[in-house]
Amino acid sequence: MRTTEEIVDSIDTRLVELSDQIKTLESARSALDQRERARRKTPPPRARRGLRAVPADQVESLLSGNGGLSTSELAARADASRDHVLGLLRELEAAGRVRRTGQRRGTRWHQITDEDRIRVRAAELEATRRRTS
Repeated sequence: MRTTEEIVDSIDTRLVELSDQIKTLESARSALDQRERARRKTPPPRARRGLRAVPADQVESLLSGNGGLSTSELAARADASRDHVLGLLRELEAAGRVRRTGQRRGTRWHQITDEDRIRVRAAELEATRRRTS
């Protein structure tokens, strides 16, 4: 059995260890706080550099696999200006590579897939067949 003095010594030792751990954790927290304050003072990376021009193919590839994206969402993902992306989308729409749904703020852009083209062509053929019979 341990004596009272041994127990007190054990408690003192543990308190010293815990005090050291507390100092380490407080130092780490302080470093993180300083980093966060410094990060808030500097502009985000996008604001520091100019927005870039993106090729139409990149905008079209961002649309693939999505249920449709707004112009602003596409611009953010491409790190490009909204006006630039909108111009590309209009060109792609005129070329028959993308389509839009919705109106105004609800507009979503979609890539025209091969399945879409097949569906349209099948409907055209069916309409032609009905007219001739």
